[in-house]
Amino acid sequence: MKSEGAIKHKLKQVRHRLTQKAVRNARSHKPCNCKHSGMVRGSASDELFYVCLLHANKPKEWDGTICDPSIPAKCPFFMPFKTKEEVEAEVWEILSSGDMGKIASHYPDAAALLWVLSGTDIDPPEEPFPDIFEVGETLTKDFQNEVPVSNTKDKPSPKK
Repeated sequence: MKSEGAIKHKLKQVRHRLTQKAVRNARSHKPCNCKHSGMVRGSASDELFYVCLLHANKPKEWDGTICDPSIPAKCPFFMPFKTKEEVEAEVWEILSSGDMGKIASHYPDAAALLWVLSGTDIDPPEEPFPDIFEVGETLTKDFQNEVPVSNTKDKPSPKK
């Protein structure tokens, strides 16, 4: 079994990788990441495409350029929607929230390591159903007829 220090070190590495990945994704040159892009939706609120809204407040000058995934890489006006610090803060907010469900839905690897580090302070819940082989004597006749229960302790194991 790994030591607590080794697990904490691995958690630190995972947090760093998750933060770097989130920064890369949020600042990549895609229409959804540009401060100037806007989503055009269809009649059923389906996402259709992005349009560049730069100079949209000047209708006579605005040409309404469609921003497909190939354009932001070359667009001189591309501006990331979030700064690196904002993305890092979002990741750290989720990881330090203490809500294991929220952490697990976003970052399952980090949640597993945090779960291991949390220890077992709470008693495990009692089993809701007894083990069928321990209560074989008390089963009803109907159930015993459906599921044969045998006592394997007295029988020798088959030889191979």
